[in-house]
Amino acid sequence: MSKLLRANIVRLWKNKIFWVGFTFLTVMGAVQRISIGMDIERHFLDEAFWISALFIGFVLSAFISLFIGTEYEDGTVRNKVISGHTRSEIYFANVAVCIIAGWFMCLGCLIASLLIGIPLSGFFRTFPITLLEGICVFALSAAYAAIYCFVSMLGSNRAATAVVCILLSIFLLFSGTVVSNRLEQDEYYYIPDASLGIGEIDDGKDSEWIRNPDYLDGTERTVYEIIFNVIPGGQSLELSGQTNENNNYIIMLLASMGWIVITSGCGMLIFHKKDLR
Repeated sequence: MSKLLRANIVRLWKNKIFWVGFTFLTVMGAVQRISIGMDIERHFLDEAFWISALFIGFVLSAFISLFIGTEYEDGTVRNKVISGHTRSEIYFANVAVCIIAGWFMCLGCLIASLLIGIPLSGFFRTFPITLLEGICVFALSAAYAAIYCFVSMLGSNRAATAVVCILLSIFLLFSGTVVSNRLEQDEYYYIPDASLGIGEIDDGKDSEWIRNPDYLDGTERTVYEIIFNVIPGGQSLELSGQTNENNNYIIMLLASMGWIVITSGCGMLIFHKKDLR
């Protein structure tokens, strides 16, 4: 497997799509810090620091589908089997190099954020929490890589696989947004006094607060919060600072590891039975 991994890393280093994704995330990290640093209000470096979490799923969906799809179209996968490599070694070598690719992309964004963010915003206000968020971001990137490898290793058509992976990345982020919107519902909404005339000030005496029927509480809210921390799209929104619902880092780490184990295990089992003609 070590030979396969070295060969994949050489391919990765020469892959243009990888460098496009790396450059994109690096630029996004720089732009994010500049936009925050130019604000007249006081901001700290840890505010929305891990912007890479928001984009890494989409970037990896395009890169992995094309990176692995090329192996199928060129007959590389079949040749690896003929040369004596087991299907398990081929599958896990691809997963490993895709995880490494995602980590390098996140690292580029991290370096750009530090180089530009520190002069503009100073250092971290809560470094331990930011560090824990970073661990979750790299775990999330690995989870995305495992998911897209699962899809890409089971499909043989590069174009079709790319479309499926990109649509999947959009669906995952959309699902996180849907759950976030439910969690962000206010418990009460305000109905102003209808008898007020133009220019009159509402003192609140005849106004009314109505309980929002869409507000989640109790067990239902707990379930939604767990789902939000488990699905990759929810983690992307939380870790990138787009929302702040219920940052349970332990659940996020366990969920990312679960995605890696489940998708890699199922993918390898199915890949063992796949016809490589």
